[in-house]
Formats: sequence, structure tokens, C-alpha cells
Amino acid sequence: MTDIPFFDADTVRRVLRMDACIDLMADTQAAISRGEITPPLRFFVPVAGGKGGMGIMPGDTPSAFGAKLVSIYAGNPARGLPMIQGCILVFDRESGAPTALIEGASVTGIRTAAASGAATRSLAREDASVLALLGYGVQAETHLEAMRCVRPVREVRVWGPSLEKAERFAAAHTDGEMAVSAVETAGEAVSGADIVCAVSAASEPVIKGRRLADGCHVNLVGSHSPTTREADGETMGRARVFTEITDFAMKEAGDILLAIEEGFLTQDDLAGEIGAVFDGSVEGRRSEDDITLYKSLGNVAQDLAAASYIAGQSRE
Repeated sequence: MTDIPFFDADTVRRVLRMDACIDLMADTQAAISRGEITPPLRFFVPVAGGKGGMGIMPGDTPSAFGAKLVSIYAGNPARGLPMIQGCILVFDRESGAPTALIEGASVTGIRTAAASGAATRSLAREDASVLALLGYGVQAETHLEAMRCVRPVREVRVWGPSLEKAERFAAAHTDGEMAVSAVETAGEAVSGADIVCAVSAASEPVIKGRRLADGCHVNLVGSHSPTTREADGETMGRARVFTEITDFAMKEAGDILLAIEEGFLTQDDLAGEIGAVFDGSVEGRRSEDDITLYKSLGNVAQDLAAASYIAGQSRE
């Protein structure tokens, strides 16, 4: 067996440009909704005596098959370490040989935001320029980049549990074309915003539906378990809700499941999968006043599409 090339985080960030990844995620989700790619539900096991968990996500795409393997240690941030670490192993479809090993956290950071960018490009109003960022970590940085790729963002309001960290984020990202400010409450960030990106570690709602402006678009990204959520039931009831993969959402998306449990919507109320919007088989925004919402969970097809792209671009 020949040596398997390893692509580190610096290489990933250099090669996987946000604008290209947005197109890649749109194509991947459209293929999923057409039934051309069928990712299995991810599998998690506790490890190290319950200290952490391991996620195992195999999958097959037209370009490659492989698996993403991650460790999840909730206590790591307090030690100055990433909570999620891992890698993506890609195999050749013709020979079955492993062809590339790619650092996984950097891929996740970019492709998650790119998927939100693709959804925003299809669902947000063309003139959307005021962005609320709920969170100030890696996903806040990549989501800010993704939103700027698809809409003329001029004002950004950042909120998180630490005002000091939000202020540092704001100072680091303000430029001549965009004003970024830290706010003390999530309500301040959301009120009147055209786009809301929730990329927090919250387990209880930080978005209240009554605070959302008519016509806004919401990306829910931070929560991915059936018992946690970033938006309340009123948010889900007011919005035209699009899933990434509906079967996955009905097992893992607490934002949706808890709103259904509370009677704010039913599964039949879901507008459809975002990939079906991308390929034109499901209608997206229907009016200027629609509140549209994309519930992100992430899936291995996105990881494999990104990983295959990185390996291909690097070879070229």
C-alpha cells in the first residue's frame, strides 16, 4: 500500500474556499433530496469511561466513499482544547483503496457554514444586510464569511454568554464595509435582523419567535440532539421550516421535535428539504414577509464531498 496523503487544517483552509464550498454543499444536498446519495444516520458511542464520545459516520457519494471519525470531549474547551476533533478517511470508488486522510474539524467549520450559506442564498431576501450572530466561536467566524459571500451584509450584531468575548469578536471583524457590534442579549441581536445565524452551545431557546422580524431568514446550527434547541416553539410555528434531511431531523433536531411536542407545528407543516429547494422541486421563499428557517444538522455526505474536493484540488 502506498502512503496515504494527509491534509492538515492549514491545507484545508487554504484549499476549501468558502464560495466554492457553498456551491459544493448546494449540489450535495440537491443530490441527497433526489435520492442519489443516502447517508446513514450517524452513530455515537461513549468512550473513556464516559469522559467523552466517539462519532462514526460512514457514507458513499458519487466522488468517493469513506468515513468521518470524531471524538467529542465536552470538557476540552476549559482546557484550551477543541471539543470536537477527528479526521475524514476517503477511499477510491474503483479500487477500494484509501486515498486521503483529512483533518476533520477544519472541514466541519467550513462546510457547516457553507451549507448555511447555500440555504441563505436561496431563502433570504436579496437585500438582507443586517446579520445577528448568536455565538462567537469558530462557527460564528465561518458563518460570517459565508453570509458575506451570499448577501450584502453591512451590520452584524454578536451575542454570546460572555459580553467580553463578543466584544473581542466584534473588534476583530469590523472593517470598512461592515460594522460589527456586541450586544448584551440575544433579543437585541435578533430584533430587526434580516438574517439570524444561531451557532451557540445553548440547550434552551435563545431565539424567541416574537422578536423575529417579518421577512427574516434563520439558520439554526448549534443544537443537534432531540432534547436541545436554540429556538422556541413560536419561532418554529411562525417560520417556513426547511430540513437538511427530514428523516434525520425527526430523530435528532430538538428545535423541531420539541416544537411539535408543544403543538406549534406538525411534521406535515415542514416545507421540505433544502436540497429540494436547490433543485427547484420545492418552493422556497414565497413572499417578502415570509420567515424562512433552515435547520442544520450536518451529514457525512457534506464531509465526503468537501474532503474529495480538497484531495482533488491539492493533487492538481
